[in-house]
Amino acid sequence: MLYLKIGGAFLLVVGGILAGSYRASKLKDRITFYEQYIRFLTQASSLIGYTAANVTTLFESIQGVPVIEPLLKTTMTHLSMGEDFPTAWQFAVQRFVTNQTDRRLLNYFGDTFGTENCAGELAKLSLHRETAARLQADLRQDYQTKHKLYRTLGLFGGTLLAILLV
Repeated sequence: MLYLKIGGAFLLVVGGILAGSYRASKLKDRITFYEQYIRFLTQASSLIGYTAANVTTLFESIQGVPVIEPLLKTTMTHLSMGEDFPTAWQFAVQRFVTNQTDRRLLNYFGDTFGTENCAGELAKLSLHRETAARLQADLRQDYQTKHKLYRTLGLFGGTLLAILLV
């Protein structure tokens, strides 16, 4: 009976640690998302500056952004069905992005993309890139301070729960 209690207490502590680690990994995932979003904006700027491609050609040419690729593919699918770009983009964002701040940023991109000439698009992409870089820097700073906090809180929460239940 004692071994069962000790085993249960151990599992509660491990569960607390895993919950804290999960929360820290969510922050890390958002940092990765912004890193790839910035890469996407950089590639889009280059392609627009050198080729003046349309949206479909532009999205098909973008490589190396696995977090953003589902958004691009879903948007292209809806564009091929006859929807306009902002509607198709917002549908894709709604489907793949869960954080409200990230959704607002991406929806703003979708609302403004494709409405200017090449120079205007490049300026807007630069603005989007700067905003995303600022948000990514804030998230990196949060991660530096909070990832240890989340793990420690998970450890203490699991330990407290184990003590209370045993």
